[in-house]
Amino acid sequence: MDVTLREYRADRRSRLKVLGLIAVMLACGVLEVVINDVPEWLAAILITVLAIVDGVWALSLWRTRTVVRADGLAVVGVARTRTWAWHDIRDLAVETQSSPPRRLIRLHDVRGRKTTLPYVTEAHLPDLHALRPH
Repeated sequence: MDVTLREYRADRRSRLKVLGLIAVMLACGVLEVVINDVPEWLAAILITVLAIVDGVWALSLWRTRTVVRADGLAVVGVARTRTWAWHDIRDLAVETQSSPPRRLIRLHDVRGRKTTLPYVTEAHLPDLHALRPH
C-alpha cells in the first residue's frame, strides 16, 4: 500500500458551510411542495428528486479530492476513483476556462486525455512537480 504524500480537498469549514446551504435548499424545496398543495404522488416524486440531487451534491463535496502518492496521482470523485502512475502523466498544466473565467490545473496523460485536478491550484504546482520522480 502506497503512502499518501498530499491530499487536496475543500477545507472542513467550507464543506460545512455548503452542506448547510444544501440542507436549507432541500428544506425550502420540500416546503414549496408542501405549501402548494401538490398531489401526493407528485410531491413524493419531487421530494425524492430533490433529495437525490442534493445528496449527490453533498457527497461530491465530501468525497472529491486529488491525492498525491509516491507512485502517482488519484482523483477521487462521487462514484469512482481515477488513478495515474507517474510514468502515465505527460504534463500538469494550467489552463484558462473562459466561462466563468478561472484557471484550472489539468493532468495530461500519455493517451492524450485531460483531467481537471480538483482543489489543486497554481500555488500547488511546484510542490506537485517536486514530488514527481524524474
